[in-house]
Amino acid sequence: MKSIKLTESEIQDFCIEYKDFELPTKNEYISHFFNIDGAYVSIFNSGKILFQGINLERFSKYLNHESEAEQLSLDLDEDADDTPYDYMNTIGADEVGTGDTFGPICCAAVFIKVSDIEYLKKLGIRDSKKISDDRIIKLGEIIKNKYKYKVNIVRNEIFNDKSNELNMNEMKAKLHDQNIKNLAKEVKYDAVCLDEFVNRDKYFSYLDSDAFKDIAFEMKGESKSIAVAAASILARYFFLLEFSRLEELYGYKLPKGSGKNVKLMIDKIREDGKEDIFYHIAKMSFKNFSEE
Repeated sequence: MKSIKLTESEIQDFCIEYKDFELPTKNEYISHFFNIDGAYVSIFNSGKILFQGINLERFSKYLNHESEAEQLSLDLDEDADDTPYDYMNTIGADEVGTGDTFGPICCAAVFIKVSDIEYLKKLGIRDSKKISDDRIIKLGEIIKNKYKYKVNIVRNEIFNDKSNELNMNEMKAKLHDQNIKNLAKEVKYDAVCLDEFVNRDKYFSYLDSDAFKDIAFEMKGESKSIAVAAASILARYFFLLEFSRLEELYGYKLPKGSGKNVKLMIDKIREDGKEDIFYHIAKMSFKNFSEE
């Protein structure tokens, strides 16, 4: 899946070339829709064009050049309010916890309809990286109760058992694939957008042949899709719940991240003679545990 912006003349040329494949569309944001031998092409009123499905190499003359519109509209392409995913019913996927020594890894996929976009924008979903943990809990409750989602929580015991078999990116790929496949069975989606942590080829190298294929990989996916931003918040929500459970169960106020405070906490737990709890509260393959 890939999106680009075309000029009016380029759109006209495309429509003429593939007129025999055009189908009607009920999406008010889409001016033309094509099913070209398993490749789905949506042309938006804004001039954006989204390529999905298989055999996309046939469109190389459009995909492999910088069009006049792209040269003139780079700022527009970076505009968070002008992304094709927010004009489509989208499954968004993201994860949290992969940089935290303490606590789980949480991967989430959320389905957001076009009709929900404005409501979620008003809640401030787009700016999730700047949202406080208290606000995350409130927003996570809303998302969990209003929208279809799937979540995978890898607690520390599981991570520590699997870390010798799977690297972090392989683990994330498998979790995302499971979430997306399960959610896609339950909803009528137009697009699937994943916050990119590895490139497409590497991602699929971690998965079996039955992996869910039609995914858009987007750097800074939260800024390009409300669905990805919602998934990020929901993943953070479940991370915070599990983090609080660990703190209450083991009696330590655990720091987040993997900085200096984390090393100090590791040292304290060791001084307390409670090293056995690391298996339950921390990712023991992280370098904090190998530093003297």
